Amino acid sequence: MQTKDFARAVLLSLTCIAVHPAWSQVGHDPQPRKVLLEEFTALHCGNCPAGHVVAASIVAAHPDDVVLVNLHAGPLAVPSAGQPDLRNEWSTQLLTDLGVGFTPQGLVGRRAFAGTTLLSSGAWANASNAVLALPAVVNMAASTSFDALTRELTVQVELYYTADGQGMSDRLFVLLTEDHITGWQSNYGAGGNYPNYDHRHVLRAYLTALEGDPVDETTEGTTVVRTYTWTVPEEFTIENCRVVAFVGEGVASGIGEVLQVTATSAVAGATAYADHEAATVLHAFPVPATDVVTVLVTPAASARELYITDVAGRVVHRSVVLGGAEQVTLSVGDLQPGRYHCRVDGARLGLVVVR
Repeated sequence: MQTKDFARAVLLSLTCIAVHPAWSQVGHDPQPRKVLLEEFTALHCGNCPAGHVVAASIVAAHPDDVVLVNLHAGPLAVPSAGQPDLRNEWSTQLLTDLGVGFTPQGLVGRRAFAGTTLLSSGAWANASNAVLALPAVVNMAASTSFDALTRELTVQVELYYTADGQGMSDRLFVLLTEDHITGWQSNYGAGGNYPNYDHRHVLRAYLTALEGDPVDETTEGTTVVRTYTWTVPEEFTIENCRVVAFVGEGVASGIGEVLQVTATSAVAGATAYADHEAATVLHAFPVPATDVVTVLVTPAASARELYITDVAGRVVHRSVVLGGAEQVTLSVGDLQPGRYHCRVDGARLGLVVVR
């Protein structure tokens, strides 16, 4: 290859072994427990970018097992002229109910760690590791569809209890987050303030009540299916939105520990854990590519999400693989030089940008 041609090359793909479920919405073999990290943050919180880095590093260490939700609330979240208003009633209510006095602080699985539930960013990694080591009594999966004409979002959540619950009714929560909202972010660290910060995982709305929907039957072998519909406001970029669903313990007051969490794209997204899995060889081509790369996938009955992450575990691109599709074409011309990974069905395909 000539030097100038090599300089124009964008992507070199590597072959991998991928996992493709024998598809069902949720399996009966116990799933590993995942982590929900809810971070209280704000536009004018100068310490918050450092908290975002901590959260991203936890995702990088456990890319398939950590779900992030960023809640903008409190005095520092009040926007100045020309800045986005990322506040909402749900974030504000949670901040008030929990007595959050400063940001960043977070909830890790809504579980107490070292005697407290509301944690500073320095405790998030150890608290996440503690949650990941726990068994899960409930499997869960979610699927979505979106009507572009009516902007109606439909979410179906399925639960299967692999062991008996805690004796009280559990609570099911479904919410919507949005990525890649550009706006101001104060920063006390190196480089100073960010006029055009990339705000990630921003809580936009709860589709359930803030206290969740009750799940009364929690004995081993019970299946629960719930469907929710919600009209997405025009100002939300639906392609950047994700649905987060989680099950929490029912408690007499306060918040209960998160028993399981899942997340998927708001546009034809799906998560699933099947009982039996078959290995399939995936490829991406051409090698190298200039502007796009095509990834071959094993067809599935329902839509799945494919995404590209950088070495820090940050998601830089998402695509929906429709049910029955055998390939998906990705635009990679805007990727910066560096090494990336493409993930689909829980498997990882190595990608190298060689521009």
